[in-house]
Amino acid sequence: TLLFYLFVFLLGYNSEDCYAVSPDFTAHQSQIMFVSCFQFLGKWHDVAVASTCPYMQSHRGDAAIGSLELESGSTNSTIKMTRIVLRHGVCKEISGDYQLTTTPGRFFYHIEKWGADVDAYVVHTNYDEYAIVIMNKKKTSGTKSTSVKLYSRTMDVRDTVLDDFKTLVRQQEMSEDTIIIKKNKGNTHTHTHARKCSRAKRNVVPSLAPTDMEGSGDLLVFREPDACKAQPDTGPCFGMKDRYFYNSTAMACMIFKYGGCLGNQNNFHTERECLQTCRTEAVCRLPMAAHACTGEPPIWAFDSSAGLCVAYKQGFCQGNGNKFYTKAECEEYCGVAKEGESKR
Repeated sequence: TLLFYLFVFLLGYNSEDCYAVSPDFTAHQSQIMFVSCFQFLGKWHDVAVASTCPYMQSHRGDAAIGSLELESGSTNSTIKMTRIVLRHGVCKEISGDYQLTTTPGRFFYHIEKWGADVDAYVVHTNYDEYAIVIMNKKKTSGTKSTSVKLYSRTMDVRDTVLDDFKTLVRQQEMSEDTIIIKKNKGNTHTHTHARKCSRAKRNVVPSLAPTDMEGSGDLLVFREPDACKAQPDTGPCFGMKDRYFYNSTAMACMIFKYGGCLGNQNNFHTERECLQTCRTEAVCRLPMAAHACTGEPPIWAFDSSAGLCVAYKQGFCQGNGNKFYTKAECEEYCGVAKEGESKR
C-alpha cells in the first residue's frame, strides 16, 4: 500500500510545471491503509526531471529543487500536502487536502484550468531515500507531454540512483537532452502564494502491485537462455506500448501491450529483433503460410518440400516464424544448398 501514498506527494506539481494541483479521485481508504501512510509522511525534494513539456524546457536554466511536505489530513481519508517551489527568486506555496484512493501505485487527476488529465505512477522507490515517478499529461486539445521525476529525502541522490533515473528516461524513449538536474538554491522559506484544490470523481483504475526491487529494471541486452520461453509481462507500469514477445508454442512473434518499465526479457521493439533473437531451426519445418499484407519489407520463407528458400512477392507476409529478411539469413538458418530461387 505504500506505493499508493507516494502518489499523493505528486499532487504538489503546479500548472507552470505542466502539472496541476487539482486532483480528482474516486475512492476511500480504510484505517489500516491510512496507518501505513505514516511511513511516507514528511519531506521530499524534486531533484531531477525529464520532460517533453515546452515550458519546463524553456526554464531549465532556472530550475531549483523544490520541497514537498506531507502531513496527516483532517480525516483518515485525506493527506495534507504543502508544495514549495522557487520561481525567479520568489517562493511559491501550493497546499491542499487530498482524498486517498484504494488504488495503490497509480494516480489520476484533472487540471480544470488547463483542460488536462494526468496519469501518474510510481516506478521505483525504497521509501526512505528516493522515488522515481512517471507522469503522462493529455489536454482536451490532444496535446500530450510525458515527465519522469526523481524525488529524494535530501537535496541530492546517489550516483547509482541518478543512473537508474536516466535508464528509465531512455525506456520511455526520451532523450537525455530532456533531463533537467535541478539546482540546490537552499531551503525555500518565503511563502507568497497558496491555492486550494477542487475535487471531482473518476473511475477507479487497475492497481499497481508494490515491488521490493530497487534497481532500474531495465531489460538486459544479454538475455538468459529461457527468456524466449517466458510469457509476455506488461510490468508494473501503466503505459500502452506495442512490443513483441516470442510465442515458443506457435514459434512466432506476437504483439502485446507493455507498460513501459520492468517486465521480463521476452520483450522486443520489432518483430525482426524478436525473430532473430528467439527462433530456432525448428521454424524451417513450419508451413509456408502466405497472406496479404501492406507496409512490410520483402521476406523469404523455407520450403521444406523443395529444400529451398523462397522469396515472397511484395504485398505478402508469412504468418509464423518461418520468416527471414534476406535469402542469406534463410539459408544460414535452414541449411540450404545455394541453388535457384522461385517466387510464391
